[in-house]
Amino acid sequence: MTKAYSYLRFSTPEQMRGDSFRRQTAMANEYAARHGLELDDELTFHDLGVSAYRGKNAEAGRLADFLEAVKAGLVPRGSYLLVEGLDRISRLKPRRALKVLENIVDEGITLVTLNDGREYDTDSLDEDPLNLLLAVLTFIRANEESATKAARLRASWDAKRAASETKPLTALAPAWLRLKEDRTGFDIISDRADVVRRIFDMTLNGVGQHSIEKILNAEGVPVFGRGSQWHRSYILKILDNPAVVGTFTPHAVEYEDGKKVRRPLEPVKGYFPSVVSEDVFQRVQAVRKSVEPQRGRHAKAEISNILGGLAKCPNCGATMTRVSKNKAKGWVYLVCTKAKSKAGCQYKAVRYDAVEQAVLERGTDLFLDLPSSGASDLDNQLQSIEEHISDISERGKNLLDELAMNPSPSIRDRVRTLDQEIEVARTERTAIKEMIAQASGPLIAQRVERAKEALTATPVDRTTINRTLRELFSEVVVDYKTGFLELQWHHSNEPASLFYEWVDSD
Repeated sequence: MTKAYSYLRFSTPEQMRGDSFRRQTAMANEYAARHGLELDDELTFHDLGVSAYRGKNAEAGRLADFLEAVKAGLVPRGSYLLVEGLDRISRLKPRRALKVLENIVDEGITLVTLNDGREYDTDSLDEDPLNLLLAVLTFIRANEESATKAARLRASWDAKRAASETKPLTALAPAWLRLKEDRTGFDIISDRADVVRRIFDMTLNGVGQHSIEKILNAEGVPVFGRGSQWHRSYILKILDNPAVVGTFTPHAVEYEDGKKVRRPLEPVKGYFPSVVSEDVFQRVQAVRKSVEPQRGRHAKAEISNILGGLAKCPNCGATMTRVSKNKAKGWVYLVCTKAKSKAGCQYKAVRYDAVEQAVLERGTDLFLDLPSSGASDLDNQLQSIEEHISDISERGKNLLDELAMNPSPSIRDRVRTLDQEIEVARTERTAIKEMIAQASGPLIAQRVERAKEALTATPVDRTTINRTLRELFSEVVVDYKTGFLELQWHHSNEPASLFYEWVDSD
């Protein structure tokens, strides 16, 4: 008796609980009984919750396993593959979908579509042009249906985003929040929020992530979730997460070369209740950005260089590190790391004590005349990009309406182009907003006051000085040719200069 195999597929796991599984199974059993086929109940090929729109079932799913079983002899040639419809095996572009069908019949398999009882094999496709045309038309319709559904889902998601100020997009929330019972927002879990604030406070006080991990574990602070202990990686995720200041970053799933890629969309500010102030969050990012890549295995050690992570070589721009040449006499120098490792830069040692003395004695002079942030230009850029996004969105809505009436390939291509254009614009808008936040007058003023306090405090706290300087400056070029320290502000392109008593090591 000729063997038959049932292939079931549906794209969402929820359909398993509905009628789709029962319907496809019943149709396969009925067809096999009516045509005298032996339906194999042991060797089954089901792609449950797998989409055919991207071809996952044919490339790595159970449909691919079926073809492999045929080639291996587990499924005899001449067998039947029973599917509800051609759209079950593929919703790819018609040309690629036809290849999926051809791959099946070329292995000597007859594919039966149970919804119309039509049989596809090499003879019917080669000798009956109508059968081939019908397959192509079916694949065209299936692909267009999936493309239209995807566009509508994007439109639905955009509508949810527009209403996100009054209603959460999803029930998902960071570990220190929970969805309200009426689903209108989120409540703060106070004990967990306290832990989050403490992690940020310790980071600002110079405590590294490994040390924070040990402190929390030693004190028996309950972990968030099902873990048994705190880990540095999770602490890092908390420090990186803009949700602590109330910002939610949704993601869109895209496909590149057949691979699924999650792309961040425009952040939604004020979506979550904040548990950390914007100022604290930005300060922590500034500290981590400048110190973590440089300190490496010395991250836990007390900072002895007030320009640690900031000092740069005037020749090549590489970091300058603190080295001791004569510990007995206390001679300490700043040296270009590139020159030190003999990587090509000129070796020049600058007396560290002269640099530190200049910063401690005259560092507050840097704040007598703060440069303009250029925020007005940024505001103009933000307004321009907002108008651009509004224009794209309006065109997109009109195209989606047009697509619903006429799902043609040309309209779909225009929708796809607009999708890409609006994501680029949203990314640009996010970058501008971040620059405006960095250039905020009140934030800069607060950081300047902290730096003044650190520079004038007794005894000298180099860790605090280093941290406050990193909040304000991105780098300090130690120009031994002129005897000046050239400091670059975070919020402005205008540099600041500070003279130091340069002592030539030669």
